Amino acid sequence: MRVLDGSYGDASQPLDIVVMRHDVLDEAAFRGTGVLELYEELFPASERDSPDDIVRWLLSDDVGEIRQFSVGGRELSYRLDSRCFILRAAGRAIGLGFFTYDHASHLIFCNHVGIGRAWRGSGLARAFYREMVDMLDALFPRNIGVVLEVEPFDRDRVAAIIAELERTGRRQLAVDEQDEIRRLLRARWYDKLGYAVFCNARTMQPLLCRSPCLDPCLPSSEWAGGEENYWLMWQARTGAPSADRRASEFWQDAVAAIYVEILAKSLVDDDPNGRRDYWDYATALVARTMQQTATTDMRLARGLGEEDSALLSRWRRLAIDLSI
Repeated sequence: MRVLDGSYGDASQPLDIVVMRHDVLDEAAFRGTGVLELYEELFPASERDSPDDIVRWLLSDDVGEIRQFSVGGRELSYRLDSRCFILRAAGRAIGLGFFTYDHASHLIFCNHVGIGRAWRGSGLARAFYREMVDMLDALFPRNIGVVLEVEPFDRDRVAAIIAELERTGRRQLAVDEQDEIRRLLRARWYDKLGYAVFCNARTMQPLLCRSPCLDPCLPSSEWAGGEENYWLMWQARTGAPSADRRASEFWQDAVAAIYVEILAKSLVDDDPNGRRDYWDYATALVARTMQQTATTDMRLARGLGEEDSALLSRWRRLAIDLSI
């Protein structure tokens, strides 16, 4: 357990951070923190994993041990360690962070981070995140950094939404408008934390990475419809010995770690015989991403520019409360 220094919210309530399989040792204790209710409150259904799956990953599947399975006569293995960090006030969850460490690449993947609405705006989210990264470095001293997905935002679409709100004075946003603004706000939050985005060095535009469908139980004809495009953002661990590697090497490792080691292997391991087609589909999609970017000159750079900063300033002046 780590006590969080500083004054946030009600000063009479001590804040601490506990981590799964270190301070929280079993399912009952995990559920008892209220973290799953907070998870449901923070993230829409389309972005949430099953609570039972989360418990299984944290307590049995992703516990740092080598797991092996066979697909089409090919022996495969992977080794993951997933941890949930829970920020508590008086013993109840007010924030969470879910990370997975891939032992093959030494990369940490950030799945989810969130703070309860009542605790936002005081710098707590940033302090919580910094503490989690420090704790991750202690848990996984060989890690070389953290990688995460952010949904691309359409700058022209964001500008049009903001302009219409400014013109009409409207305060309520449609669901699709909320989604587009949230994409910008999420990219901004990680940008402020010091994350860089993988860009085409010639155009300085973020590179698109396509995620396989997350539900192998769907008919194979529907898998393509479940794919999503993401930008990948990266933050190197301070002092990591591999910090001088080229961006293209980090990109290849990050894509393989997220979409093969963490996603595809975990899903196929649940039913290797029944999900061979899914394995072929997912790995082919990842290979296509690798091939499409193989000759691209890449650079790690800030994801937001002056134009985005201007949009953010205009959004803040509207004073519309929209959680990210």
